[in-house]
Amino acid sequence: MKSDKQQVDPPGHIERIRAAWVHMLGDSDDLADGITAAILEKDQGLGWSSGELRAVLRLSTREHVRKGLSQLAGVADREGRNPRMLEVWRATGIERARQGVPLESVLSAYATGNLLLWEAMTARVKEGRLDVTPEELVAAGQQLWHDLGVQGEIMGEAYRRETARLELRDLRRQENCLAGLLEGRGADPSFAEQAQEILGIRSEKPLACVVAILEDAHSEPLRHPEDQVQRRGGTSRWGVRDGALYGIVSLDGRDEAWLSAALRPVARGRVGLAVARRGMADAASAFRFAERAAATVPSGGQDLVWASARLPELLVSTNAELGSMIIDEVLGGLLALPEAQSATLLETLRALLRHGGSATHAAESLFCHRNTVIYRSRQLGELTGCDMQDPRGRLLLELAILAYDLSARTPRQRQLPATGPGGS
Repeated sequence: MKSDKQQVDPPGHIERIRAAWVHMLGDSDDLADGITAAILEKDQGLGWSSGELRAVLRLSTREHVRKGLSQLAGVADREGRNPRMLEVWRATGIERARQGVPLESVLSAYATGNLLLWEAMTARVKEGRLDVTPEELVAAGQQLWHDLGVQGEIMGEAYRRETARLELRDLRRQENCLAGLLEGRGADPSFAEQAQEILGIRSEKPLACVVAILEDAHSEPLRHPEDQVQRRGGTSRWGVRDGALYGIVSLDGRDEAWLSAALRPVARGRVGLAVARRGMADAASAFRFAERAAATVPSGGQDLVWASARLPELLVSTNAELGSMIIDEVLGGLLALPEAQSATLLETLRALLRHGGSATHAAESLFCHRNTVIYRSRQLGELTGCDMQDPRGRLLLELAILAYDLSARTPRQRQLPATGPGGS
């Protein structure tokens, strides 16, 4: 069954329109150059920002106009082939995505081209150079606008698919670079140079290394940290590996307070940070310190901590054997007591340390009598062998209680790679 449009077409209607396109085909390059000029004037350098891209646009427009007119005219192109514009549009979408031309600029170029082709036909009709009726001119315009819709759909889909593929490729390359930094390869000049190009971060400038522990598959210890950093004018790259979210942030003249202000509002879990003063060369050790700093936050807690602010905790957690020795030597006698008694004395010890050994202030925080705290303090001295008024004794007590509290927390079942420079 014929469509309504086919039923009302007068004899010779299609042939005259095709003949008009054939007539215009002889001027295809001049028409294309005019279209290119109009596109660039409208675009004002936003999408076609370089001389190379403008040259590409000129050649591509010539190809599109020549093949498009050949298809509209129903004739073979200069190479003797029937043009397959669907493939041309699809290939153009892929190419423009690779070139980084905005999709809006590409779609605008197609619209401008189709409009100017129809205006060129209209001008030739007015000049008497084409034997086309007003109805046929309208039909030619309708065909161009129909083609424009198909062009936009096919080319846009190809553009978006290629953009997604490129983004995934870039993301994988960035994650591979982050993995290399974790493994200590940042000290290799050739790797650092490659990482600088891929990550867009200067290899020799100070970096902040961030580790956010993933408690489970659904946890989100940092929500969209890259957006938070970018809003404040910074650059960061992120990846996930071995149960943690890792990131590097270019400080580039900024300090720890700047990054804390950026990330603290979106911290929803245990987050550790450390500075790599020499850039990528120090990244592996900074990541390890950041990971250990994050692990000092109690499991299930929410806090953002810098390794530089947790040096005592890092000291006793870095060497598990040393931490165990401190606990055994200082708190061994106390921990041998019945659980309830040892828990009371440990709570008293923490209060005394918080208040600089003051029994009065410790008693207030414990809601008990000052004499009770004094009595417990004597017990602590006998059990630990440490005098809180002696600097060395107090240091041992501080380290012992830190080591004990850290050991009581749920340990992480993984560690960062400990390879040196050049490790893989």
